This record gives sequence, C-alpha cells and structure tokens, in this order.
Amino acid sequence: MHDVIVIGAGPAGNMAALRLAEAGLDVAVLDWRADIGDKLCTGIIGRECAAKFPPDPAYVYRAANAAAIVSPSGRRYRVAKSEPQAYIVDRVAYVNSFAVKAREAGAHYLLEHRVTSLDIRKDGAGVVATFNGREKTLKAKMLVIAGGFGSPLLRMAGLSSGKPEDYMIGCQAVVDAPELQETEVFVGEKIVPNSFGWIVPLKEGKALVGMAPRKQVGGHMDVLLETLKSKGVVKSVIGQTQTWGIPIRPLPKTYGTRVLVVGDSAGLVKPTTGGGIYYALLSGELAAQTIAEAFEADNFSSRQLARYERAWKGVFGRELRVGYYARLLFETLNDKQLESLLEEFLSEGVLNEVMNAPDFSFDWHSNVILKVLRHTNMRKVIRSFGPAVAPFAARLLRTRA
Repeated sequence: MHDVIVIGAGPAGNMAALRLAEAGLDVAVLDWRADIGDKLCTGIIGRECAAKFPPDPAYVYRAANAAAIVSPSGRRYRVAKSEPQAYIVDRVAYVNSFAVKAREAGAHYLLEHRVTSLDIRKDGAGVVATFNGREKTLKAKMLVIAGGFGSPLLRMAGLSSGKPEDYMIGCQAVVDAPELQETEVFVGEKIVPNSFGWIVPLKEGKALVGMAPRKQVGGHMDVLLETLKSKGVVKSVIGQTQTWGIPIRPLPKTYGTRVLVVGDSAGLVKPTTGGGIYYALLSGELAAQTIAEAFEADNFSSRQLARYERAWKGVFGRELRVGYYARLLFETLNDKQLESLLEEFLSEGVLNEVMNAPDFSFDWHSNVILKVLRHTNMRKVIRSFGPAVAPFAARLLRTRA
C-alpha cells in the first residue's frame, strides 16, 4: 500500500508528488501518457512563477518585457516594461523537471497507466488502472486527482455531476515565423468572437499561433492563420492544429474524504488568459501540505482536508473570482466597444497609472482589472456600453481591493 496515489503527471500532480516525497511519504504517480508534460500549452510563465519555481535556463526560449495588442480594426498597441514580466519556456521540459525531482525524492512513476475507477472508503482508498491491456489495483491512504480538464474521475469521487460547463477550447499550431520577436494578441469578432487569439515567438524562427474561444473553434483558426500569412508574419504551418479544454471556473468543491483535486482538474486556471501552470504548481504544493498535516493527525476526513480549499482560496481565490467576471464582461463587448475600450485603456494616462504601477503583475491580474474599472476615464467608457455590460461591471466593482 502507498501513502498517496497521484493521478496525473502534469505540473500540479508532479509538484504534489515532489513535496509529498520530500516529506517522507510513499507516493505513486500514475499517468496514461508515455511522456510527461506533453499537454498542449503556450508555455508562458510569469516573473513570480519563475522566481518561486525556477526553470532551468536551458528550458527558457526567451524573456518577454513587451507585447502588442491588435484591435478589431487592426490598430496595434504595444505595451512594454523595462524588465521581463514573463518567460516563454519549453513546457514539456519544465513540467518534466518536477517529475525528475519527485523521482529523486523517492516518488514512484507508473506511466502508460490509465486509471479507470476509484474506490474511496472511510478506511482507505484505491484505484484500478489498465497497463498493456491488463488491470492493476493499487491501494493508498490518500488520492490526488490531477488528471486535467474534464476528468471522469471527478464524478467517481463525488465531486462533479458530469461534464464541465464553463470552459474554453484552446486551439494551437506551431508555425514558421522567423521575423517575430514579440507576443501579439488579437481581439475582434472576425478573429475569434468573445475571446482572443495569439502568436508567441519560441526559438529558431518558430512560434505558436492559437486562440481560446468558448466551446467551439469553427473556422476562426483558419482566419487567424491566413491573416498572419497575408501580413508576412507566418510563412507556413508546421504539423497539425491541436485542441484542448480549458476550465475557467473552479469546481464547487475540491476535496472529499481521502481525496483532493488540483490544477486543471479543479478548474484552478486564470479565467482571463487560460494560463494554468502557476496555479497548478501552487495548488499541488498546497495539497501536499494539507496531506502531510492529515498524516500527522492520522485524519483523512473531508473536514480535515477542507483546509486545502481554504488555503488555495486564500492564495488565489480572489484572482479567480475577479478574472471570471472580467471575462464575462469582455464577452459582452462588440468590436466597436472593444475599440473604445482599448483606445482608453492603452492611453498614456491609464497606462501610467495602471500598467506602469509597481504592483503590476503577469501572475496576478485582479489588481490591474480593478484599477482599470475604477479609473475615472475607464468608468465613463464602460458606462457608455449600456445595460448588457452593467451587471458584470457592478459585480467587479463590489470586489474588495
């Protein structure tokens, strides 16, 4: 019997395994994939994430201190800071590095093991997994579900009634873009209605082109790629376009008797951008801390493990709330309103007060969002958008700073 079984070797699962193994617990990590960390992702981490969970310099494609936002009309707004605010990393290598450290600390990794069922009881827990066409049963005192977006294991654990409802579909392709130096973000109904698209430079002339619409991509990815080709930014598409699900709201409950849920499985993702690496790592660390305390107390009850949810809500719960309502507000805007919003938001006055403030952070969006909404000029613009926007703006303005 293991002390803890972690299901999923993404950033959250690997971090939980690493911290639990460092605490001296017997940890097994199961993942259906043969290669760790190969989930689709843009691979951008903020400065704070890079400081707390440093990537090997060899995994960093480039530092980013500037980006451009392209409005529906094609107007380009460049935003720059004097120091790097984010890093574009090799996502696979970065995530795998935590698995390497977890193994070195004593965690056992069972790859190509697909968990098909859970058995959670008051006196213990277990999983059934398939490997090479055969079933294996493993037992433990605790389970951590880290299987990513829409995991069917959540229903088995009694923490979800079915398929997720609030989510985006990430869609991405590798392209040849030899002249691209900075990330560009695109908004507008022609590119991707109610969301945004991007092109992110990697290394050796490669880049990632993608978007994150609500629930269906349609032909919008083709439009974005053709637009970038027509401008000479993209020379060609390399390989196939791929898609993945991105939750934008947490589960109602992320704990139960002998089980915790972390990362994308728990819906712990920035609703604004869909970025999930940092919150995944933090949630894995907080889960490990809660589990270590449960072992010390020899208490694996739901009441004991509720500490985990209180912990993550204390760290980034406000970020998720503010980001969610900001996204809903954004989704109500038409192209004309987006033009007005960007023109005012990226004006010199607002930029100096908000974007250039010392507390600006790529990792924590709520301060920027609330400052923008409370800025006198921005409030006038948002009021002019009418009643469709009002409920979301009001909900955000009621959020405590």
